Amino acid sequence: MAAAHIQNGAGYGRMLGRPAAGLPGWLGILPYGLVLLAVFAVPVLFLLRLAFGDAGFSLAHFIRIAEVPIYRSVLLTTLSISGMTTVLAVVMSYPLAYLMATVSPRVRSILVVVVLLPFWTSALVRTTAWIILLQGNGVLNRILMGTGLTSEPITFVYNLSGVLIGMTHVLMPFVVLPLYAAFRGLDLATVQAAEGLGAGPWTVFRRIVLPLTAPGAMAGAMIVFMNAIGYYITPALMGGPAQTMIAQMIADNITRELNWGFAAALSTVLLAATLLIFVIFQRIFGLERLMAGGGGTRGGEAFRLTSRGRTSGGILTAACGLLVALFLIAPILIVFPMSLGSSPFLSFPPTDYSLRWYANFFATSKWLDAFLRSLQVAGLSVTASVVLGTLAAIGLSRTGRRWRPLLETVFVLPMIVPVIILAVGLYYLFAPLGLVGTIWGLAIGHTVLATPFVFITVRAALKAFDTNLELAARGLGAGWVTMFRRVMLPAILPGILAGAIFAFITSFDDVVLALFLTNIRTRTLPKLMYEGVAHEIDPTIIAAAGLIILVTIAVLAINLLLSRRR
Repeated sequence: MAAAHIQNGAGYGRMLGRPAAGLPGWLGILPYGLVLLAVFAVPVLFLLRLAFGDAGFSLAHFIRIAEVPIYRSVLLTTLSISGMTTVLAVVMSYPLAYLMATVSPRVRSILVVVVLLPFWTSALVRTTAWIILLQGNGVLNRILMGTGLTSEPITFVYNLSGVLIGMTHVLMPFVVLPLYAAFRGLDLATVQAAEGLGAGPWTVFRRIVLPLTAPGAMAGAMIVFMNAIGYYITPALMGGPAQTMIAQMIADNITRELNWGFAAALSTVLLAATLLIFVIFQRIFGLERLMAGGGGTRGGEAFRLTSRGRTSGGILTAACGLLVALFLIAPILIVFPMSLGSSPFLSFPPTDYSLRWYANFFATSKWLDAFLRSLQVAGLSVTASVVLGTLAAIGLSRTGRRWRPLLETVFVLPMIVPVIILAVGLYYLFAPLGLVGTIWGLAIGHTVLATPFVFITVRAALKAFDTNLELAARGLGAGWVTMFRRVMLPAILPGILAGAIFAFITSFDDVVLALFLTNIRTRTLPKLMYEGVAHEIDPTIIAAAGLIILVTIAVLAINLLLSRRR
């Protein structure tokens, strides 16, 4: 009898082309769809509508962008900085990805952590660290002058070099991870065949390795460029007036000029450029590349350019890879020990060690309140995003194949649209509703940002879920809720937890939304740090950065444990 039930359930599932009836697809999709409509599409579209005039249709703001030299200069600066950052990220990623693919599994694991730890660490913390490292009396200048390489400090920060260093450091992991996966996916037999035909290491790299890894590099490069053109925090803190980018111009027109129409026109230009790149990216690579990570097809076997071991070029490349790894981890290695110093003047290494600034952090109400408020907002947004993202992923798996690509694209748009556009749009929508300056308004905004991460990770977990288990449970008489609790949830739980971790990091580290949606009484820890870095770096800020690093390490450890379990 049970077998008959299972057979009937399986036949019913095949007839519909999806798992047996339970949760309707539209019911899972509807909650997230309504949230996207209400607090993503509506505010962004309302903002963009202002670009074409309040009283009637007008292109005056766009004509002004085209005619006024300073705005053309900002657009050109945005494109040039984004392009240079992308080139630097790709060039620096190749030796590191090569090194990761050619070492032993144990060393590779260490290098993966070296890449992932900065990737997960707050961009604000890393930017703060680079300011401390690169400023006139910073660590780098003291090393250069101490070794006699320079006689006076070099200006590394508050100019183009500072912006490029900061943005490359923040965005480079987006290239390293897919490029490393491409290296790990190379067929060693092809390399050995080329070597057998007389090809040298350089020829093998130029004719085989480079063409086969180029798609991974291009995918990462497009992600970097797509993120860079809308970047705000690093250029604002590490650049000067000549490095003003379009996101800063949008914010200035809202906060200083109160020119909503012109800010909306700039937002329209930025959004159009971002969506164009995204459409090209999706057509070439697909959405899966957005969450590409390490991996490979050969288990623990290391990739080799030759069967004779590393050549002199390979040794040089590996050495460059080590330097790039040091570049990625340097801010964390230097700033955290600095947070343990007792001197009011930042120095590395500290002359003596103390928890003075950590004690000051927890004893000062503004710091402690901001920290607790960040945790509170993150808790609210994680809870909401896990529910919405999980339901959306399950609902999409029960939707006809015809609509899935479109819905997937819509559901990940908050990851693609520059945060500055969403922040200004939400401020425009929430201000009349009294939600600006409340934790609820910020939690809603963070939920919009975080839900796509949950959706993507749960969607990936569902693809590996065997629907026959669901059919069997349903055929044996289990209701959908019971089946979900006893069968599906344990299978996709690692994906849900991974999405929750991404959601927590997204909320806890956000600065841009907090700048617009909070005030002095409701500001979060990242906003308080941003205000401090923008004016004067108090050692307590370094303690706050150290605390965020500790939280990040703990979260990364949990994620690695979940990945190993999966």
